[in-house]
Amino acid sequence: MKKFFKKVADRIDKLDVENQKHQFKALAEQVGFLESVFNTLSEGVIVVNADGDLLYSNAAAERLAAVPLGRSHGKAIRELLPDWSWDHLLLRPTEGAGWARKATCEIEILYPQHRILELGALPNGDAVVVIVRDVTGDHARQADARESERTDAIKDLAAGLAHEIGNPLNALSLDLQLMAREFRREPDAERRERLLADIATAQNEIKRIVDINRGFLAAMRPVQPTLAPGSLADPLKDTLAALKAQIESRRIRVTIDLPPALPHVALDRAQMEQVFFNLVKNALEALKDGGEIAIVLDSDDDVVTVSFRDGGNGMDQAALAALFEPYRTTKRHGTGLGLMLSRRIVRAHGGEIDVESKEGAGTKFTVRIPRIEKRVRRLT
Repeated sequence: MKKFFKKVADRIDKLDVENQKHQFKALAEQVGFLESVFNTLSEGVIVVNADGDLLYSNAAAERLAAVPLGRSHGKAIRELLPDWSWDHLLLRPTEGAGWARKATCEIEILYPQHRILELGALPNGDAVVVIVRDVTGDHARQADARESERTDAIKDLAAGLAHEIGNPLNALSLDLQLMAREFRREPDAERRERLLADIATAQNEIKRIVDINRGFLAAMRPVQPTLAPGSLADPLKDTLAALKAQIESRRIRVTIDLPPALPHVALDRAQMEQVFFNLVKNALEALKDGGEIAIVLDSDDDVVTVSFRDGGNGMDQAALAALFEPYRTTKRHGTGLGLMLSRRIVRAHGGEIDVESKEGAGTKFTVRIPRIEKRVRRLT
């Protein structure tokens, strides 16, 4: 195209009006063709000058930036996209030299859709070409790969622990039962009660180690769900019934917002009960006696949601970021496996589990499971 334009420019004074129109039309067709090619790219292309003024942008750049760039030529790009790291990308030329090396960075866009974008700036004469790529999916796949690596580590550890810890614990538990039987014959009542109390403490600690070992085994051998149509309200009711005594003894108020008709989902009732049990138990442990847990069931065209909100102390950003990681827990006697296993179950159901928390303002967990029959939405 550059050769074509130079050829026309060199001969422009020798062409009559009709030939000029013909050459101009051919040039316009070339420009239109290149424009259409650029607009079919999935990567955004933005061209700016040394001052950050926008010279060109294709359709993908506008879509990724969620800003009508094409209507704003001549405005400083910083005014259009103040959150983008243009100061890092626009490497100004030094005295007597051209533009500096290629620069890249990643930015996070929160509105109107959460995205992670990779920006690569490449000098091109007196301008800078910025290539914008949506790498949100890449980050998600990397996160899944890291989680898979952590899960594999748990499997290896659990396999060894199951064998090395299980048998000695069973022997210790049996010995403690025999000792308790002997201590009940102790004639001194005060000494008998003290010994039996010590035995009970030891048995509770052994039970806690057994529960930890079972958690490792569950992480090592995840069971695929047996899915059947049903309502998420059913495993929730079973969970609340199982925890009724603990809820009432601590005077916890549980409110449930249940719509009259809740769409069915494909679920494994026992596994979803395990998820809800973990979430309600976490909420109970975050509350003081007399607190409140708000449970809301809802649905839209795609999913059925169940949210659990407590009025506890909430979490800081560091704790929130590591919430679903194994061995990371804020509980005094926790293993950090409950939420990881819960998320695995929810994802095996084709859903997702999200959390919102703020220090001093409590925590909200939301479980989303796809509806069996999704509504068809008419867009026009």
